[in-house]
Amino acid sequence: MSHANASNVSNAPSVTQGDQTPLPLAYLMLVICAMMWGSNHVVARGVNATVPFEALAFWRWVVAAVMLFPFCARYLGRDLRLMAQHKMSMFLIGFTGVFLFSIIIYLAAYNTTAVNTGLLNATAPVWVLIFAAVLTANKPSLSQWVGVLVAGVGTATIIAKADFSVFTEMSFVSGDVFAMVSAMVWAAYSMLLKRAPKGVHPLSLVFVSALIGLVFLTPLYVWSLVVNGEPFFTHLDPAWPDMMKIFYIGAGPAFFGYLFWNRGVSIVGPATAGVFMYLIPVFASGLAIVFLGEELHLYHLGGIALIAFGIWQATKKKRAVS
Repeated sequence: MSHANASNVSNAPSVTQGDQTPLPLAYLMLVICAMMWGSNHVVARGVNATVPFEALAFWRWVVAAVMLFPFCARYLGRDLRLMAQHKMSMFLIGFTGVFLFSIIIYLAAYNTTAVNTGLLNATAPVWVLIFAAVLTANKPSLSQWVGVLVAGVGTATIIAKADFSVFTEMSFVSGDVFAMVSAMVWAAYSMLLKRAPKGVHPLSLVFVSALIGLVFLTPLYVWSLVVNGEPFFTHLDPAWPDMMKIFYIGAGPAFFGYLFWNRGVSIVGPATAGVFMYLIPVFASGLAIVFLGEELHLYHLGGIALIAFGIWQATKKKRAVS
């Protein structure tokens, strides 16, 4: 969950709360949430030379779990009983949303630009549509398939850097492939969220998902320490600048991102909140240009336009009825 990079998080359950929060503040929370989730790719790209990705994924979720616990502790007694009745669903949600997504999105961030990671990961709603068409009775309309096709061309434009010979020569940048796979994983996670036990507080769901993910992230992290001789946090000396970035990724996108998302969704509804998620690649690109000195090329703009139109077309019917 990255949030991820949380392109289709409007499927996630939301906190049911009163309407004490003013509407402009709810919109601001959703914008900040999108910015935090967009910054995840940028910070990860910024530490790729010094922080092993195993350490980044592990400590991110340790920080998030520690910070989430006080907020969901009072719900856990009830929620754990509910989740225990849906063991396989909870296992799959934690495995895909925390473990698998974290590993793949950081492999992407470490092997391609933050701009590309943000843009390619944003195609998750299109993959949800494709998976739904294959795995469920919910068949997309012709106009939705047009959206899938257009977004696919936009994705191909970015991966190929507008030179489509890379497809015939199969000379892809590995990070671009990981970024696209991360969108597929997030789409699978979004669909699995529909199988989450009803009545569970969303912060309990994130907390338990984090613990399930950490069951798999921990041995990977220990292996990197013992076998690969990687450092606990970073190769950087002094370590504190990278440690602050690791803490930010846990506290910002993984903790505050979800708090703001859940509060925002409870006030404006999932359909309206989902529109704010299209800001994630915008923030990822903007922050990468400002802080990492990355460049936005003409093929990026073409790809952005095609992906944006494709996602809008592919999710139009869904938004209208949600």
